[in-house]
Amino acid sequence: MSARLRMTPAPEAPEARPVDLPETPNPAHAYLSRLAALHDEAAETAHLANLLGRAPWTAGLLGLGGLGTALVCARSVSSFALAAWLMLVTFAVAAIGRSYGKAIEEPFDRAALKTFARDLSAILLYAGAAWGAGLFLALPADLSLGGAIAFTATIGALIVGILRARDMAFSFLVPATAVGAFSSLMRDASLTDALGILAGGLLVAAAATLLERLLTAASRTELG
Repeated sequence: MSARLRMTPAPEAPEARPVDLPETPNPAHAYLSRLAALHDEAAETAHLANLLGRAPWTAGLLGLGGLGTALVCARSVSSFALAAWLMLVTFAVAAIGRSYGKAIEEPFDRAALKTFARDLSAILLYAGAAWGAGLFLALPADLSLGGAIAFTATIGALIVGILRARDMAFSFLVPATAVGAFSSLMRDASLTDALGILAGGLLVAAAATLLERLLTAASRTELG
């Protein structure tokens, strides 16, 4: 019997597939990203710390403004209405002082500063509404349009100058202007007086926006 040789075909070599290698992080990119994050955190902390330092000035302004208004108008308005308005303003001053006292214990803790900023924004909303109500409770009925505009716009402008933070200043300015315009209507004033008060608030808001842009541009120039 003749032996038959059978040639077994060699197995085909498996097709080479590209191996996905894990991407190695770029150390320089990671370092720059971390540095940018630290810079943003430091800038935010500095902003909140400055806001904390300006809070007592805001409380002092509200307190002195309320006391001065009471002394000037004491003989022209109801003592009960004036006392009620002073109590509203006093609550706002006390709330700012309480919030400041809690935050100043940890003046560079970001969590505490953020909590303080949220509390201050809410307090300013109340303070603005309380101040605007003074047009009905604390000021004489025969007050001129200029006096009504000055009552709301002047305090709003001073708050803007102290806080130097547009969003925070608007927390006071918007309710002070809106409630002030509504209070003027409750005093049987004309619609023109209410519109004049609103116009005064808009002018202060525009000035606050311009001030923020100038401060931002100045800070960028210093960094550049």
